[in-house]
Amino acid sequence: MVAVVLFGTGAKAGGDLPPNYAQTTLTGDWDGYRSWLVSQGATFTITQTIDVLGNVSGGVRTGAAYDGVFELQGDFDMARLVGWTGGEIHISGYAIQGRGLSERDLSNLLTVTSAEADSGVRLGEFYLSQSLLNDKVTLKLGQILADQSFAISNTAGLFVNSTFGWPGLFGTDLPGGGPAYPFAVPGVQIIVNPGDAWTLQAAILNGSPTGSTSNGNANGLGFPIGNGILAIAEAAYAYTPPADGNGLRGTYKLGAWYNSEQFDSLSTASNGVSLASPVSSGHPRSLSGDFALYAIADQELWREHGNSDNGLNGFARAAIAPRQDRNIVNWYLDMGLTYKGPLPGRDSDTIGVGFAYANIGGAVSELAKATNAFMDRSQPIPSSEAVVEVTYQAAITQALSIQPFFQYVIHPGGNATDPKKPGSSIPNAAVLGVRTSATF
Repeated sequence: MVAVVLFGTGAKAGGDLPPNYAQTTLTGDWDGYRSWLVSQGATFTITQTIDVLGNVSGGVRTGAAYDGVFELQGDFDMARLVGWTGGEIHISGYAIQGRGLSERDLSNLLTVTSAEADSGVRLGEFYLSQSLLNDKVTLKLGQILADQSFAISNTAGLFVNSTFGWPGLFGTDLPGGGPAYPFAVPGVQIIVNPGDAWTLQAAILNGSPTGSTSNGNANGLGFPIGNGILAIAEAAYAYTPPADGNGLRGTYKLGAWYNSEQFDSLSTASNGVSLASPVSSGHPRSLSGDFALYAIADQELWREHGNSDNGLNGFARAAIAPRQDRNIVNWYLDMGLTYKGPLPGRDSDTIGVGFAYANIGGAVSELAKATNAFMDRSQPIPSSEAVVEVTYQAAITQALSIQPFFQYVIHPGGNATDPKKPGSSIPNAAVLGVRTSATF
């Protein structure tokens, strides 16, 4: 079982070169051409993620799956290339492989691997950025992934389950899952750094990543516009203790998003009665707009003496979407602990345990109860989905890591009905897997 966490923005064009390409990539310095390209303003990052995993019990059925993604990124420093001061172009693309375990065998909400997506080749991000005011302000214009900038916990990035990246509430409640891997959308973003500790950012993006195209923007070339807007903003404060002090580092974030799209009511028909009622119009009531609030804390809890990088770290994230009539998940929480350098001689390894909980909104539960009443049956009532993950990331080299993991999925689908056993819930699932990450 194998995989790779490779959904970052890659090397920044024009930035410092890695200390030794031969160590940080599997293909080295390309006989010196790679360093030459960077010196000219072109940086290429090539990664492969491979996940092999399976549920040994529970879910809709037991099974195994392979999920992989090959990602190519290019960053172009326009100052070096054409003398355009402060300008950069970023482009990325994916070759997605495999067929997801969550979709096929678990039917759960919190996808068990961040690599899982529909197979195919697609364009990712493609944007122009411009730095202003001595790099205190950066503007981006083009096709953007919100999950590369917003709602990020650096500590949570260790984990394989997708919810520890783009929070499960966002992926469930936003149209098309929101502008997150692998769906970038047209938009504009501003990042302001008023001081060393503060970062303020905001973006206005197309309201749906799949747009209204017949293929659901499957190749990333649909550039969807006209589907309302998603406005998202975040403020972050990073505390760094004095160099001669004993304090612990921490980063704290507050954010919110608003989507102007039309949303279907989850319980009420267009004629005002329950969707489960025999006199229902059969069409859900249309509701305008949706929003959510979130908060994040990344905190260093203990640091090894004489080592500024190794030690114990914790994270917690919370999100709430108050309008339960249109949100499947109305509140969400995740938290976890990681320890870098857990074993003697393994300073680059990291071990972690994480927990995530997604609460199902009242409208979904009300509809299930009404359906049971009108149809005189007894099906499970949606309540929540949770996942526990334990993982160990072993750094084989700077360019290659292997990461075995275990996940236990509680109430798959939010306590959804088992299609094989009407009247029963989908059983809790135990998932074993290995993630392999490689940078070429």
